[in-house]
Amino acid sequence: MGAPQKHVWQHEIPALSASNIILMHGLLAVTAIHCAWKEPARRNIYRARALHHHGLSLPIFQDMIASASSETAVVIVAYSVLLSIWVYAFPDIAAEQPSLDDILGSIEVIRGSRKIARLYRDVLKESHMRVFLTSPLQEPVLEYQGLSTRQILQLLRDRVGHQADKTAAQKLQISLDQYVTGFDYSRLAATWMASVEDDYWTRLRDHHPDAILVFAYSTLLIRASEHECWWVSGWSKRILQACGDVLSPEVKMTIDWVDHENRIRAGADELAETVKARQR
Repeated sequence: MGAPQKHVWQHEIPALSASNIILMHGLLAVTAIHCAWKEPARRNIYRARALHHHGLSLPIFQDMIASASSETAVVIVAYSVLLSIWVYAFPDIAAEQPSLDDILGSIEVIRGSRKIARLYRDVLKESHMRVFLTSPLQEPVLEYQGLSTRQILQLLRDRVGHQADKTAAQKLQISLDQYVTGFDYSRLAATWMASVEDDYWTRLRDHHPDAILVFAYSTLLIRASEHECWWVSGWSKRILQACGDVLSPEVKMTIDWVDHENRIRAGADELAETVKARQR
């Protein structure tokens, strides 16, 4: 996390929360989740508190999305950042394996806030929330050109037939290019799922095998980021399992699912090691 985002987290969001009930509950919910993650012996207590505050804030957020305006855009984006952390972190402290539909349903809420961010981008650019809109690439990483991950994603794009799936895979490639520059791991771990186009998302919700396969490959970013982001811990494993659970044995055999799982895990480990080496 860069200095501008750290400042927003430490100062601006708490300041907004002091005068905005939805942000106060959202911040308390995420704080409780983090406490549960740090203190396993008191996990049940903190989990109950997290659920309490989340339950109070989410209906307000959904109402705000339905009647969004330039006046509420900043609060919507601020809460959606907190909500993203909740979506990724809660299954770990709940020790549960969500279904694919459960995962997609949670992400659906975040996707709604992304649309608001696009609609009111000019307003947000004048606020402290602008740090969540920018995604500059840093210097090129020449050694990344030879990583097997790039070859894996090229094979994925060649394999899927529908243009929506190809476009989603291309967006994943862009996110991976940003990842290896060392740019903002925590955002990249969540951004792809919230930003893919609606036609791909519809195919994914309808459980098209190729769309599910592309979704499974998004865990390359998440698995590689787990050493940096406490709130995505174990998430890649849950997504892979959810994807595998929804595919029939016949489809798994047709697409060679086990081979894809192995490629994803190996590629994520390679990505994580590449970035760690650059940080030394």
